[in-house]
Amino acid sequence: MSMSRLSILLSVLLLTACSGQQIRPPTQDPVQEWRRHQQQLQGLTHWNLRGRIALKSGREGLNANIFWRQWDENYYLRLSGPFGLGALTLAGNAQGVALRDRGETALYRGDAEQLFFRRTGMRLPVESLSYWVRGIPRQGATAKIVLDDRGRLKSLRQSGWKIDYRRYTQQQGVALPAKLFLENRQIKVRLVIDRWMPAIPPARHRQKG
Repeated sequence: MSMSRLSILLSVLLLTACSGQQIRPPTQDPVQEWRRHQQQLQGLTHWNLRGRIALKSGREGLNANIFWRQWDENYYLRLSGPFGLGALTLAGNAQGVALRDRGETALYRGDAEQLFFRRTGMRLPVESLSYWVRGIPRQGATAKIVLDDRGRLKSLRQSGWKIDYRRYTQQQGVALPAKLFLENRQIKVRLVIDRWMPAIPPARHRQKG
């Protein structure tokens, strides 16, 4: 085979390989795609996720496995790994939040961020994160967004936080974040989502038919 024919063949193979890695082509109108995508994600109100989270504030840091169940405004968040043999859990809604750690439970008539800060010395914006983790801004707060060429969030600035979306995954035809970095002036958060799953609300939260 001549060198020219070999070069052409290699070029074709490289182009084929690159196109095979591109699961979804860029959209011609990212803004319009973003509007459609945002509506899909706002309708996603019952979900579970499993993954890994790392938080760093100054010289302090922690790494943990994360499980999060969300159903409407109710949530259950469990971090396991850095807290000895047990795990730290947060469960709450708009009425209040309960934190359980090593068999002890603390109740707080406020937001989860304050209670988490009291226990760990780090601020995790749980209520806002329930939006950001889906790849949408929190409703009711000013946001600055940058879209990628597929109409998904590439970066988001909101409520003093900067969120970078590094990777997405497809779940039943919907693009959901798989890796995101968050930071403000006090803390940096790295979240890797290994699995998204539909959530079935606990029996006491289901409407009786």
